[in-house]
Amino acid sequence: MGDHSRSDTTTSSVRSTFDHYDTDGDGFITISQLKDGLRRRDIDFTEEDVYFFMREADIDRDSRIDFNEFTVYWIGIQRLAAPRRKSAAKNVLFPKKETCPNVNTLRSEFAELDADGNGYITLNELKLALVKKTGTYTDEEVYSMMVEADEDGDGRISFDEFVVMMVKAYWEH
Repeated sequence: MGDHSRSDTTTSSVRSTFDHYDTDGDGFITISQLKDGLRRRDIDFTEEDVYFFMREADIDRDSRIDFNEFTVYWIGIQRLAAPRRKSAAKNVLFPKKETCPNVNTLRSEFAELDADGNGYITLNELKLALVKKTGTYTDEEVYSMMVEADEDGDGRISFDEFVVMMVKAYWEH
């Protein structure tokens, strides 16, 4: 969308950008909100630009963009603008796929990790999943993955943080 930098891939920066467009705070960006947001940022656009953005970002085709759809799109364009580099923490739970994971796949993967179904992945849930997937994992590796994903430092991974981590992992491999 033209107004991005390489450092705009934290959950809070993606949320801030999303909120710029979601002016009524209902959790969705509509076509008219997208146009208004682009105008407020003095970004020139055509109807075709808006169409192609919506076609790319609106995964469920409901004519509006939710935060997770926006995250997949936003981090993707950030990573396309940046040189690819290998991630410091190898993500063995989710190996590199040919295509960027979609929101429905991410919801399923998150649900598998969220053993108690409370909407968050805790350190223990992460450790159990890693042991189940790989047989063994060091505390340092679990800690490293948790620190990378738990951007707000509350000791658990929210779905929004999970989506950001997974999309970044895709683009960094």
